[in-house]
Amino acid sequence: MRKNLKRDNKHGFLDHYFRLFVFAFLLLMIFLVPIAQPSFLKLHDISEIPKVTLIRVLTGFALLLWAIWVYVSRKELNLPPKVISASVFLFLISWIISTIFSTNFYLSFFGSYMRQMGFLTYFFYFVIFFLLYNVVENYTELKYFYWTVFITTVIVDFFGILQLYRLMPWYERVRTESRIIATLGHADFLGHFLVMVMPIILSFIYYVKNNVLRVLLYVLFLASFLVLLGSYTRGSWVAFLAGIIIYYVFVLWKEKGFFTKKNKIITLALVLGLALTVGIFYITENKLYIEKKDVGLFSLKERFESIGAGLRVTQQNPRILTWRDSIRLFEDKILKSPRIIYGLGPETFSFNFTPYKSLDLARYDGGKGYPDREHNEFLDILFPQGLLGLLSFIFVLLSVFLYSIKNYNKIGAENRILFLGTLIGWLSFLIQGLVLFGLSATYLYFWMLTSFIMLFFKLEKPDSIWKISISFLFRVFILIIFTFISIFSIWISLRFFRAEIYYRYGLDYLNSGEVGKAVAVLEEAIKLRPQETAFHEAVIKAYLGVMGGAENEDIKMEAFRKGESHINGLLKNDYYKSLSNNLVGAFYAQAYHYLGQKDKSLIIKAEEYLKKALTYDRYCVPPMENLLKMYSTDLVDEKKALEMANRILEVDPYHSQAANYVARVYFQEGKFDKSKEIYERLLSRNSNDKDTLYNLGVVMYKLGDLNKAEEYLLKVINLDPTYESALNLLRVIYKQLGKEDKIKEIPLNDKVYVQKGLEAYNNKNYSIAIEYFKKALSYNPNSPEIMNNIGACLFMLNKYDEAIAWFKKALELKKDYVQAYGNLTYAYIQKGDLISAEDTVNEGLKYAPNDENLKELKKKIEELKRR
Repeated sequence: MRKNLKRDNKHGFLDHYFRLFVFAFLLLMIFLVPIAQPSFLKLHDISEIPKVTLIRVLTGFALLLWAIWVYVSRKELNLPPKVISASVFLFLISWIISTIFSTNFYLSFFGSYMRQMGFLTYFFYFVIFFLLYNVVENYTELKYFYWTVFITTVIVDFFGILQLYRLMPWYERVRTESRIIATLGHADFLGHFLVMVMPIILSFIYYVKNNVLRVLLYVLFLASFLVLLGSYTRGSWVAFLAGIIIYYVFVLWKEKGFFTKKNKIITLALVLGLALTVGIFYITENKLYIEKKDVGLFSLKERFESIGAGLRVTQQNPRILTWRDSIRLFEDKILKSPRIIYGLGPETFSFNFTPYKSLDLARYDGGKGYPDREHNEFLDILFPQGLLGLLSFIFVLLSVFLYSIKNYNKIGAENRILFLGTLIGWLSFLIQGLVLFGLSATYLYFWMLTSFIMLFFKLEKPDSIWKISISFLFRVFILIIFTFISIFSIWISLRFFRAEIYYRYGLDYLNSGEVGKAVAVLEEAIKLRPQETAFHEAVIKAYLGVMGGAENEDIKMEAFRKGESHINGLLKNDYYKSLSNNLVGAFYAQAYHYLGQKDKSLIIKAEEYLKKALTYDRYCVPPMENLLKMYSTDLVDEKKALEMANRILEVDPYHSQAANYVARVYFQEGKFDKSKEIYERLLSRNSNDKDTLYNLGVVMYKLGDLNKAEEYLLKVINLDPTYESALNLLRVIYKQLGKEDKIKEIPLNDKVYVQKGLEAYNNKNYSIAIEYFKKALSYNPNSPEIMNNIGACLFMLNKYDEAIAWFKKALELKKDYVQAYGNLTYAYIQKGDLISAEDTVNEGLKYAPNDENLKELKKKIEELKRR
């Protein structure tokens, strides 16, 4: 008996600690994944990579510990109810089959570069679902996860509010519009995350007894709503509204005594709080966005009113156009083949779809991109996983929902409100999923909520647990299989993440022109992940840079050979086939010039790859641009060049390169009216394009309309008084009109004097330069650039106090003027005022934390202070 007792104690000890560590890894992952956004990865568009890495590594450790735990002491597995478990296992099988028979196994297994949502990642969502169900044994433990979700939401909201109020310099540098992303990488996924967690926060506001805690949750709910509005994500707004309506309808239906006096007050406070938040956001929007057009425009009112319009088929609705165009893909590649069962394979939609892309969809983005997913959760399962995947997923949804409704009353009255919040968050994911797909953090939370829903029944209804006895051999099998999967996943994920760091720094070197360093770092990335298309693409561009910058012919040839050696790697797993082939074509075309135009076979290869790019996407503009350039210069085939230019204009009627080529051909043929139409179309898009204005002036001159020609040319001179061709033609026109003296009346502006001032500065005539800059300032009195130039001249004359005054004036008008911060710092250093110099450089670094000049100045100040 003592031996048995000792063994039981030992097993109890092991059970406790194995469960504790699995629990901890899952808790840590749910906390970290939504907020993972390492600054050293530079850009917000790759936020999925650290998130996916965390999922695979932390769940890998959790799975490894669980497998050892099962082998050591578990004699049975506890699974959710049979119908739920069966549906989830069937969905997993659909993933396995579609990955095995994929049109590109590598992409389907590991995922495309940006998303990485292949089988390896998705497998761990199934693991998370079952592990959570296994390790949580009471409501206290379940609430640890809920409070972790709330803490994560606080951090997400914090960064969202910083971005909303433009208090985050990093985000200000990468933003292209007024939508905010917090830590989720994209506004749509920020909204997707919030609509899942907000119903749970709402439930806890009613649930908690502590009033201080209730107020904090209330503030968190309203902060989340403010951030949700700032995402400008219409799908999440609809999901949130639908979820809230379902929530209260369900409460009225199932919880008759819910609306006590206290809960009525809470509900009224919530309604008033939401209304107040909308008002705060409306004021914010007008002050920070609508009045500041440089950050991009979105309007709460316009976005809300356009929700219904988004269901119409127009050029401005890429989702609808994608769904429509994919019908042909479905009919051609899926419907009449075995792929109707298992689909095209996860993460392969992009290259399978582009041959079926319509002109309407191409026109939406000017022929320079295409969707990599269907933007509908159900279609995003149907196309890669076929009917087996879609039907099994629907089976999961129906079985979970119907089981929840049927057994709702089995949950204790006190905990039903928490269950309802969880269920509504789960439903909200699916509602927004009608116009979006999930990514790392949102899929994680969806499967987490699915497991939580089942946990309520596990804790309240023990007979719902599906208990499976496992033999020793099966435990050994579990240990071997899951140990291999865990170790492989941890190893490959950390390896890929390391490769990503090399790649990002390689891109930095490439963008800054340090191509030698870029090549070295990118080659290291490729050693770690040789199958990745993006890495080969970057290194090919780097070798082109080496060829372009080298003078030695041997170095050029070596760079060409190394660049060419990466072409197979680029094309093997490319998910944007048209753009990949375009890059190869551009590589050969540029190499032809860099190597002295000696090998004609290079230009022929370039043409072949560029044509091949158009077989994958006949509306892809980049290869057309390269072919147009090639036909108009290297191959000198005007007929083909004109054909290519017209193809570009079919996709993008305002394409400058193509439009100018066609207009020039018409001009040479004497078809001035047709040339005029094209230039006028370009001018309607950009009324201040001086080259288009000049060309229109020339055309009007040829048409004999001298007054109109004069009008256009004067506009050119107003934009650029140094535009010599326009000045010369104006002289000719005035001579023909007998108005030679009128050339003297051409109005001057600040640009003329700035140009003369810069010439004087470069010639070290600083006093004369100041005179020119001050004349420029009389034309443009609010120009911080001119003020900075005056300060620079005074600095060179050793008039530091006066220089400081001008630099400060420039910064008053433009708070993020980095050059002025540098100049002001220099002036303070020259005066010996290191305190002011340090304050100035620190202020500048807030706006430009990566500016090399400011960082060097900061180091210099620190050295001077040490001396």
